[in-house]
Amino acid sequence: MTTLKHITVDLALGQTILVGPNDQMAKITKIEYHEKSGEISLNTTRGPRKALTFKIATAGKTEEQFNNPADKFR
Repeated sequence: MTTLKHITVDLALGQTILVGPNDQMAKITKIEYHEKSGEISLNTTRGPRKALTFKIATAGKTEEQFNNPADKFR
């Protein structure tokens, strides 16, 4: 393991991430920044998450795996 001097994380609405202990797929639906605390939170199709408490999905896992028709209305 190496020590980083800086890191940049790009997140976008609709991006697929993996959440939970079983790496369940979720889409980012909202990104919020709280000025007073400096915290960044993400709303996903699997519930709210704090920033950096997820894994980024690999290119092999695509949106076709989201078979819930209600997702397009969230």
